[in-house]
Amino acid sequence: MQGYLLAFILFMPLMGGLMAYVIPIKSGIIGSSFLSITTILGVYYLSFFQGLIWIFQFEWLPGYLLGFFVDRSSAILIFLTSLISFLVHIFSIFYLSGDNHENRYYLKLGFFTFSMLGLLMSDHLILFFIFWELVGFSSYMLIIFWFKNFKNAKAGRIAFMTNRITDLILFVGLLMLMGSGHDGFISNLGQLTSNTSSTTIGICLLIGVLGKSAQFPFFTWLPRAMVGPVPVSALIHAATMVAAGVYLLFRIYEVFGPYLLDWIASLGLLTAFLAALIAIFQTDIKAVLAYSTISQLGYMVMGMGVGAYDMAMFHLWTHAFFKAGLFLCIGSVIYFLSIQVPATDVQDMRCMGGLKSYLPFTFWSYLVCMMALVGLPFFSGFISKEGILLGAFFWAQQSENGLALALPIAALGISFLTAYYMGKQLFLVFLGSYRGKKLFKMPIKSWSEKIPILILAVFSISFFYRIHLPGVDLFFLEYWFGPQPEVVVPWMSPLAGFSILLVLLGLGFSYWNFGRSGINQVNSFNYSRLSIFVQNGFYLDKFYIEILLPSFDWLVFKTSKIDTVLINPLLNVMSITVVILSKLTDLFDKLIVDGLVSLVKRVVQILGLLFTKFHSERVQMHFVSAIIGLVIILVWLKFVI
Repeated sequence: MQGYLLAFILFMPLMGGLMAYVIPIKSGIIGSSFLSITTILGVYYLSFFQGLIWIFQFEWLPGYLLGFFVDRSSAILIFLTSLISFLVHIFSIFYLSGDNHENRYYLKLGFFTFSMLGLLMSDHLILFFIFWELVGFSSYMLIIFWFKNFKNAKAGRIAFMTNRITDLILFVGLLMLMGSGHDGFISNLGQLTSNTSSTTIGICLLIGVLGKSAQFPFFTWLPRAMVGPVPVSALIHAATMVAAGVYLLFRIYEVFGPYLLDWIASLGLLTAFLAALIAIFQTDIKAVLAYSTISQLGYMVMGMGVGAYDMAMFHLWTHAFFKAGLFLCIGSVIYFLSIQVPATDVQDMRCMGGLKSYLPFTFWSYLVCMMALVGLPFFSGFISKEGILLGAFFWAQQSENGLALALPIAALGISFLTAYYMGKQLFLVFLGSYRGKKLFKMPIKSWSEKIPILILAVFSISFFYRIHLPGVDLFFLEYWFGPQPEVVVPWMSPLAGFSILLVLLGLGFSYWNFGRSGINQVNSFNYSRLSIFVQNGFYLDKFYIEILLPSFDWLVFKTSKIDTVLINPLLNVMSITVVILSKLTDLFDKLIVDGLVSLVKRVVQILGLLFTKFHSERVQMHFVSAIIGLVIILVWLKFVI
């Protein structure tokens, strides 16, 4: 029964996408209807099954098994993915209304959700990698949805190729892992022995994780992926594609030894810091959220590295809701401005301001999700972020390295940067006065816009998660999550207090720079050489395109000389040798083989003629003659001799 139910959950999004494509009338409603069934089944499944829920194995090739499994961790993410995808489907009805290719969009969206759900259910590494690639392919199709724009097609191609390079290294690591004695089932993975081989395997797997989750130095592709529709960005950034790397890291956690885990923690921290710093200097409204996603994923990776993997997965959950909510709010802003001033750049924050009075519902929903992102009390991001920070300080306390304490302190400082760039976006977009052409109030009354945003904003409030206050125990999803590590967050806690202080300072400095002076400060802020350097992502993208790729071209050119000097002459000699051998074999055939065959043929012909004579009409005469001759010989022998 469980297997049929999960198969139903898995294939329902794909069926919905196919039906939406075949029946182009109300394709958004059709696709959303199928996703609603998946979401309801996900809630039911998560609510009524405990522990290790389901394992299914089947024989793919003779003697070769693949399988699916669902435990509580994957069940939570199955529900999360289906819910976020369902809300994105609903919002897309509003956002893509009037698009001539809606049916194609919902087909790709359904295929994307199907791929992600398959990834979450996969037990075997090969099956996991197949769905991993399907997620990458479907995300590429969604990124280039408006492919007639060359910029969009180029961005999608860069995102696709970056992931394919890292995925190739990941595949090598998976093959090496299975070749080291493991059967390939994720549920049976154990810690490898500490040797060169295990280190190599861990590095290959880690590169795959870094590529998919847009971590340093592979994070340049994710901001480029913002060229797709806003609902696609919400889906990719929230609960699916980029979170797949963190999920893989969680599943294969036991493979990594202490040395690699320290590197994972350091890379996560570095990514979180660099992405937050880049986000400060962005002027594109979607780019700010893109780099914010990279920074928060860095938090999760760091949490994995320091051993706080439960809190890292919890942060993945909370981040999915408030980040999807932020993207959909931004989508409402972009949609509103595209109608008001279609000829201008509707994503440049320098041309916005004062939109609170035009979009009050969007503003208040954005504010709730933003407070969750920066990590203020009473919002979900505060609980998960503090859990990771507590894990980092505990890791530093247990570490023998005296510099380990620098990691959690630096992670704590990123809270200031997060609050600063989110405050900048808040002040430039919603507060102050509008800095573009005159706007007219046109209230958008669309249930498909407001309902998804409202649900995401509600799930960004900490009431729905376990909180311990003096004499109060509030919980909502604890039954689904199971027993959780008790995270005590009294307001007098030094860590919590200092974190809140940094967030408030970040918001205060942001108001000082952008809330009072507005666009003038923004323009002066973004014209220094340092700001341009940081704004362009430290020119990593340019380094890849203008230095790294030409270096590969130079390497190819140099290797082509080896072909000219060594390989080609060798091939020529081999070809001449083959020709000579073919001539010799031909001559051998003519002189030896054909001659022998001709001789045998001639002998057979002579014998045939003799037998023909024997069977002629004079056979009797020959027989009588032989008898007479035999008699004469016998008489001669008897009487004469």
